[in-house]
Amino acid sequence: MKTKAEFLSLPEELHARILSLLPYRDILRCTSVCRVIRQAYMSSSELQYIVELGGQQLLPVPWTNDNTSISKCLQLLKDKTQAWFKFDIHSFETVSIPAQFHGAKTSLANGHLCLWNEEDDSAKIFPVLPKPSSQTIERDWSPGSLCSLPNARSADVFMDPAQNLIAIAYYVAPNEDEAHLWPDDESFFIELGVLDGDGVHPKAAGRTLFLSELPGREENGFLTESLKLEGMGRHIALRRSLTVDDDAILPEEIWSLQIWDWQNSSTSSSVLSGTTVVQDPDDSMDFCFLGNDRLLIASHNLKLYSIEDMSRAPQLLACFLLPVPVAGIQCLLPMDDIAPSSQLRMQAQQEMWASNPENRLLSLVTFPLNLVFVISTRIFFDLALPEGMEAGIHWKSWGPSNTRIFNHRSRCRVGVSGNRVLQSFPIDDTTEDSAPNSPHRLHMMDFSPSAVERRQGLGRVITEPTTIEVMSDGEKVTLTTSLPYVEVMSDRKFGVDELIEIWVDKDRIYLPKDTAYPHVFDPSINYLEVERLENRSNDALQGCCSSDFWRSTRNVSTN
Repeated sequence: MKTKAEFLSLPEELHARILSLLPYRDILRCTSVCRVIRQAYMSSSELQYIVELGGQQLLPVPWTNDNTSISKCLQLLKDKTQAWFKFDIHSFETVSIPAQFHGAKTSLANGHLCLWNEEDDSAKIFPVLPKPSSQTIERDWSPGSLCSLPNARSADVFMDPAQNLIAIAYYVAPNEDEAHLWPDDESFFIELGVLDGDGVHPKAAGRTLFLSELPGREENGFLTESLKLEGMGRHIALRRSLTVDDDAILPEEIWSLQIWDWQNSSTSSSVLSGTTVVQDPDDSMDFCFLGNDRLLIASHNLKLYSIEDMSRAPQLLACFLLPVPVAGIQCLLPMDDIAPSSQLRMQAQQEMWASNPENRLLSLVTFPLNLVFVISTRIFFDLALPEGMEAGIHWKSWGPSNTRIFNHRSRCRVGVSGNRVLQSFPIDDTTEDSAPNSPHRLHMMDFSPSAVERRQGLGRVITEPTTIEVMSDGEKVTLTTSLPYVEVMSDRKFGVDELIEIWVDKDRIYLPKDTAYPHVFDPSINYLEVERLENRSNDALQGCCSSDFWRSTRNVSTN
């Protein structure tokens, strides 16, 4: 009766099964202390796959392709990592863009380019270099066709190809003469539909989402009003803000953020609001979803909220203090590589892994200090708060070991996906952004543990702390950060005005750039230059080049 069954006394086929229930770090610890467990690990593709996913901070996505074995998935995952260490660019393609989308709002989601022209209220979505097995969406909305109501005018548009969802924030003017004016709160709505057809989205609680009143709307003398419509999974959020100048020393931004669980209700009690002093009307707070139940508000500090209970206002979990004051901030956290639920995934997509929302990267671009904060999102989930830190977590308690800080020039070019950041840096540190044809080079930085531990001689491992100096309120401040990463530089040079933006989407890189630079802009030309950025040993890197000023189709050297 006192006999206890030990792990090693169990049948060998159970060893791998039991180990598979452990976190990947615990599996590695077990292999380092027991020869039998190490042998079980070395002979099990499933255990190695679990460890590889954990090391790259990815989540497995259930797939239905029975012809793909675990060993094949393991090899594909290893090839995926190695491909990013070989950063070669050697071909391009060209795609035509309609002229009406010159200067349009442009975004990339799930391999689709999403365009919305506020001027004539037209929109377009189409796939860029689609994979043969991918389900794609291609559709045009002619001017004025986004909203069918009379005197309706779109204020912002959000497209999510993964869920076949389009959300349109619009307002209805009393008459055609007032269609250009901002509306009262009761005239503002969000309409939900499908990208590939007409009618209500089948998973939506209703066609229309209704808004709450924007606080401070009765104030006189507001300068500008702006908004941002964003979504992730079952959540849609709309930020509205107005900048009020009441003869104070600095104007104030009055903002309101309302969040809907659009699949379950057309109304929302989940509302945040506040007032922020701004130095410039263009400065504004920003926000992003960190998963299905957390929201981050970025302003003069970072406030983390729980949105798990949508029947009430978001609950503040923690406030993370930044090391220096910032006047403007932008969140860069693409959501299209987050693991969605199986019911929301497009049928033809057979992805085998996705980014873990609890272990990925958030990039914050700040102005006017011109800093890029690369932050590991694990800090927003492992909330072991020290006593007395509820009001605000000091930078030294959370920032240095979970962050890297880089300088950027007047125009920031940085893309984020999962654990990778792609940023352009001047080749010569003394080169100013305003210098004619200032040469830049792309740096790929991989922050996953597996990249840092097993780079196999590829790239440069950065584990030592780095320090930068900035001027804040007339004083010099030193910022030291130490989040480890592996850096690989491309061998291609870009002019400072040639590269407009950077998008990173899973295994592809998209480089919106001015292909006509330094030539004079020709408004009669409207093209999107598409480049394929590939690893020479496999098809891991692909991308496209576009521009806010669809300029030219001349060939660009890939030397």
